[in-house]
Amino acid sequence: MSGRIDGVGMGDRSGAAGGRPGQAPRGGLALGAVTIGQSPREDVLVEMQGLLSEVPVLQCGALDGVSPAELLELAPRPGDPVLVSRLRDGTEVRLAESKILRRLAHILPRLAHCIRSLEPRVGLILVLCTGDLRGLSSVRPLLLAGSLLKPLVGGLGPRRLGVLTPAAEQRAAQQERWRDVALDQVVVEAASPYGRQGELEEAASRLAAASVDLVVMDCIGYTRAMKAVVRDAVECPVVLAVTALARVTAELLE
Repeated sequence: MSGRIDGVGMGDRSGAAGGRPGQAPRGGLALGAVTIGQSPREDVLVEMQGLLSEVPVLQCGALDGVSPAELLELAPRPGDPVLVSRLRDGTEVRLAESKILRRLAHILPRLAHCIRSLEPRVGLILVLCTGDLRGLSSVRPLLLAGSLLKPLVGGLGPRRLGVLTPAAEQRAAQQERWRDVALDQVVVEAASPYGRQGELEEAASRLAAASVDLVVMDCIGYTRAMKAVVRDAVECPVVLAVTALARVTAELLE
């Protein structure tokens, strides 16, 4: 992966176009990366380095240019399904999933323009979120981290599946999401990748006490260092979303 991490702002149409719709990036065509938060997501791309070949990455964020007042409009109310992402300054942002999906379904001009800005310049677009964002569309192939993660974990046949999720408000939704994957039980613990490390260690200890035989770290913001903390605690295999996405991307780049 190239060290160049280029943000694609509103109205930025510069750069080389090329490639056919549906064509994976080859011959110098860049990768695109879309986040539900703000770009650039250097924290995510640095986790992918070493797993991907040298290729430029152009980024867009659904919340690029969004004002603090607009962010408040997207905040979850009690009982709302929650998505967790990161702002440009590194702080955590919690969003109501239904409101985000409604914006995507209506192709909000800001996000639609962002995607169109990427399409002429990339051959493949990564969606840097493990939530259900199937409402996104593009003339380029989309790799949705959330859609890749569940069948990968299901293929491993876990009996007692541990799920790490960023927010306690996501527990019920995560139980519902993963219940048909685990053969016996789903154990959900919350620890934000953008919070204190002690929170992650405590959640990992609770998963270990539950005797899970596989853990999925269900947020793109979890890092390889965080995976090591969890693996040492649970002493079983751990699936990390960001590196799983990187390895599938690498397969398409070969």
